Amino acid sequence: MAEPSSGSVYRQLLKQRSFRRFFIGQISSSLGDWVGLVAIVALTKRIYDNEFAIAAVLLARLAPTLLFSPLAGVIADRWDRKKVMVSCDAARAGLILTLPFVETVGRSTPFLNPVILLLVISALLEMLTLAWQPAKDSTVPDMVDNPKHFTHAYSLLLIAAYATFPLSGAIFGLLAKFSDFLAGATGFSALASNPELSAFILDSATFMVSAALTLTLRVSPRPAKQERLNLKATRKELVDGLRFLFGHQMIRPWVLGIGGTFAGVGTFMSMAPFFLSDVLGGGSGSFGLLVAAVGTGLGVGFILAGPASQMFPKDIIFSTVVILMGVCIVVFGSVSTLTAALVFSSLCGVFAGLAYPCGYALIQEKLGPNLRGRGSAAINSVVRLAVVGAAAVSPALVKIIDKASPGPVTIFDQSIDIRGIRVAMWIGGVLILAAGVLTTKAIGVRRHQRPAGSGVFLVFEGGEGSGKTTQIELLRQHLNARGHRVVVTAEPGGTAIGSRLRDLLLDPATKGLSDKAEALLYAADRAQHVDELIRPALDSGAIVICDRYIDSSIAYQGLVRGLGADQIRSISRWGTGALFPDMVFLLDYEASLGLERAGEPDRIEQEGIEFHRRVREAYRLLAERHANRFQIIDGSKSQQQIAAEVCRKVDVMLAGREESLEVGGQFEATVG
Repeated sequence: MAEPSSGSVYRQLLKQRSFRRFFIGQISSSLGDWVGLVAIVALTKRIYDNEFAIAAVLLARLAPTLLFSPLAGVIADRWDRKKVMVSCDAARAGLILTLPFVETVGRSTPFLNPVILLLVISALLEMLTLAWQPAKDSTVPDMVDNPKHFTHAYSLLLIAAYATFPLSGAIFGLLAKFSDFLAGATGFSALASNPELSAFILDSATFMVSAALTLTLRVSPRPAKQERLNLKATRKELVDGLRFLFGHQMIRPWVLGIGGTFAGVGTFMSMAPFFLSDVLGGGSGSFGLLVAAVGTGLGVGFILAGPASQMFPKDIIFSTVVILMGVCIVVFGSVSTLTAALVFSSLCGVFAGLAYPCGYALIQEKLGPNLRGRGSAAINSVVRLAVVGAAAVSPALVKIIDKASPGPVTIFDQSIDIRGIRVAMWIGGVLILAAGVLTTKAIGVRRHQRPAGSGVFLVFEGGEGSGKTTQIELLRQHLNARGHRVVVTAEPGGTAIGSRLRDLLLDPATKGLSDKAEALLYAADRAQHVDELIRPALDSGAIVICDRYIDSSIAYQGLVRGLGADQIRSISRWGTGALFPDMVFLLDYEASLGLERAGEPDRIEQEGIEFHRRVREAYRLLAERHANRFQIIDGSKSQQQIAAEVCRKVDVMLAGREESLEVGGQFEATVG
């Protein structure tokens, strides 16, 4: 079946009531948030007219990122996400409304001054935002059924978050003009002394709109444990989450790549106003044009990210556009005209808009539901630290370079003024280039089914009494003797929750269970099995051998019970995050003989002989359709003959895998 077009995917997402309301809420709060940030900077400048005061207020957003962001991710993974989002929006709305009174309270209170209040309020706002973001981000997979559409969903949310950025300066300017107009009217005199008031009121209102829309969402309220928060357990969860995020050899380059990219962006945005005015001689409106160019480019990039991810692998897109963005910033720092600067700044926006949703989707696809909050928090921490840190360091870097600068340098008969601002721009571009090169390390690993150092997934399938248990044990002994770490499991019942589902599914006393309910219970067992046992074991490097997996459900429920192979495959694909085995051994054995072997029959084994014969035929059909991963074994052979054949095939597969991973490692060393 042909993949739907990106436009169709966007329309499908926006037709979903919860996602559409969520999207509108993001537009509302993001627009107000940008306007509020501009207003806070304007308020600080009006009170102090001091660059250090403005820097201090911006840096007040850095400390919470260092101290609170990881904990916020744990909160998002353990608490009701909707309540977290609504509470944070409401609290931010209230805090924003205290800002117009900072100057009055600070001047009238001896032990406080306005800048201290601004620092405290800015830090509190940042803490609330840090708690809100991972809850919001980790809710998206609950509202998007198809993992292939994650990039489209994140693109839409990023459009909501950043496409409003170019409008913020214009809206703040209009609000300031509106305040000036009303300031002379009766009852509006407060606007004369506090022109930022209208912007703060708008910001507060947008947060309340977002909270109201979030209340209407139907999302999974609490994806993780239900018990009360335990500080010791929280610390362990936090460490485990961060260790996975930064220890996973595919995820780590993407996280660091995003960080390097935004460090370059922070340098670019903090230095661009001075570059335009001091180097290019642009007027007061030149920075507004630059913001509009970057913002427009971001919007275009976010829109293109969805269709691009359908045409090319997301990791290739991410690495390529990050490198191109670094090149654009280096060129930007070298231009001599405002027109050229605007062209390359808009291109930077396009590449950034393509990079972020692709990189974010790559990471989210690798995170299980119990790690999404912590993963989102860690990514947000990296982004914020990179942007704010680069913005804070850049001015000092420029001064140091200016003192050491030799002045104009002639290259190919062209005189280039080596100012600190130009060098800072070049450094920002090189940071992004380095980040792009770093992310290519993940490409060679991702080209294989699973990364180097991770495990191998083997599954045994077959009818009742076909000998799977015996062959699994013989293979385990064979692999252990060769030094491999092996994890043996089975479905249903590979986990504590799965055991309870197994009892329900196989108990002959379970009467009246519909075919659809049966299929969904098997899928629920499988989702828990993968999340709790199989995927962690594979990520740790073990060989996992599983008695039954997705193909059992496709054969029994999809084909024999007539629910449809595609429907059952789709449910299991979603529940397992599209985790399929490296190799499936089908023990093909006469159904009647297998039932005689099985012993005391369970609920499934009590089905008639014709049912089990159809199961055998269903398995054969699946093996023919998926010959690349199925190995059909004649179950009528002796146990020793079957074991020898299975072990030989596994040894060949493992030898080929090691050879391919060695090639992958050489590729990584080359590009790295």
